[in-house]
Amino acid sequence: MTDLERTNGTGEFQLATEQKTIEIDYSRNVPKFYLFSFFLFFHTSIGVIVPFFMEWGQITFIEITILQSYFLFMNFLFEVPSGAIADYLGRKYVITIAAFAIALATLIYSSMPSIFIFAIGETFFALGEALLSGAGEAFLYDTLKKTNQEERYTKIIGRVDSFLLIGIMISGPIGSIIAEYISLQFTMFFCFFPSFCAALISLSFKEPNDHKTEHKKYLHFLKQGFIQIKNSKVLIFLIIDKISVGVLIYFMFWTSQLYLDVLNVPIIFFGFILSMMTFTEMVFLNFIPKFMKWFKKRKRYLMFSTVLVGLAFIFMSFTNIIPISIGLILIVTGFGFPRWLIFVDGINKQIEPENRATVLSTISMIFGISLAIMNPIIGFMATWNLYAVFLFLGITIIIIAFITPVKNEHL
Repeated sequence: MTDLERTNGTGEFQLATEQKTIEIDYSRNVPKFYLFSFFLFFHTSIGVIVPFFMEWGQITFIEITILQSYFLFMNFLFEVPSGAIADYLGRKYVITIAAFAIALATLIYSSMPSIFIFAIGETFFALGEALLSGAGEAFLYDTLKKTNQEERYTKIIGRVDSFLLIGIMISGPIGSIIAEYISLQFTMFFCFFPSFCAALISLSFKEPNDHKTEHKKYLHFLKQGFIQIKNSKVLIFLIIDKISVGVLIYFMFWTSQLYLDVLNVPIIFFGFILSMMTFTEMVFLNFIPKFMKWFKKRKRYLMFSTVLVGLAFIFMSFTNIIPISIGLILIVTGFGFPRWLIFVDGINKQIEPENRATVLSTISMIFGISLAIMNPIIGFMATWNLYAVFLFLGITIIIIAFITPVKNEHL
């Protein structure tokens, strides 16, 4: 007997061949996710987004900032059910839905110039971002867990960010060329194709989460996060410094394109300057740990970099010389955008491991709320006088640098 084997004396038979289990290769998820991130953030509109809104969209800068506040508000609302959806459908399908939502948003945005249409587009952008924010990292961690490589998680996340930034860096100049020789409208419409490619790539992912987890309400996590923060004075100091300066530095992205327009820089160069900003950010992300070692005390580097960013903003309010202005933009980008790295160790030391995800999510939410509040204020000021905005940002950042209660031992 080959395929059949007698099991007892009663004449009953059973299959003798062993059942073969199909081994799923989860390791391919990681390189596919790199490509997914690259295509999803291949936004040809990002380098000319302010001219897109103001010239083709026919809306004011303050309306742009109000739209961004609306996006942040909708993003917060979608965060509430996003975790439950990911648990119910699986990480893979939520990531796919997120990519399709972003692809659809680009089509809506490029359909016709109307702030109401833009608001609908922002709603789909917010949906995509909210679904992706939790599901993406969970998908990668579950994948690495399946392959017993959890220790590589931090390194993998860093590479994902690099592919994301490379996507922005390459797409920026392409968007400028499209804006110059085709149209501003097409810079947004073209974004549909790489976003759609990202969605197709995500369909080939292998779902690593083969069990359903108990899902707790998002608001429950927020409550627990606020309780943890309230119980640590040092954590409060770190969060206030990180968020207050971080929010102010964030406005470099939106005001830089307005600034270039005031300086009469041709639109074809906007994307190339954004590419320079992105490259500078990537370089400084890798060099900041070395800078902190050179200064020996992290507080000294924190003070130096913060004051330098503040001074760059102040000088921007007094100069119209294009090469100097671009240099100042790159200083803010290099020393300002990766500034959050200085606080990573200090914040994590103040958080219990079992509460880390909860507290970090709460900090992220506080940043979003702060940004939503400041957006219209900066938008109104920029409509009145852009140079006054730079002066305000620079002086405020320097004041925070000198009055912050954060000490070296906190970092």
